[in-house]
Amino acid sequence: MEIGVIVELTPERHLGFIKQKGVKENIFFHEEALEGVRFSELKKGTKVSFKITKSLKGPYAAEVRKL
Repeated sequence: MEIGVIVELTPERHLGFIKQKGVKENIFFHEEALEGVRFSELKKGTKVSFKITKSLKGPYAAEVRKL
């Protein structure tokens, strides 16, 4: 599992981005990837664990859990 911090949230589209230490690009996540936490409970700066999954559009976070 990877560790990161939420740096951006877009509530109207139920998505956001996670920043990993030492990694230049932020990782996209969607509300459907959340486990054990609701989107409304997340804030910028929330520490999370996640798995990186690849798609045709690029990498995204899956199995996102609040730490």
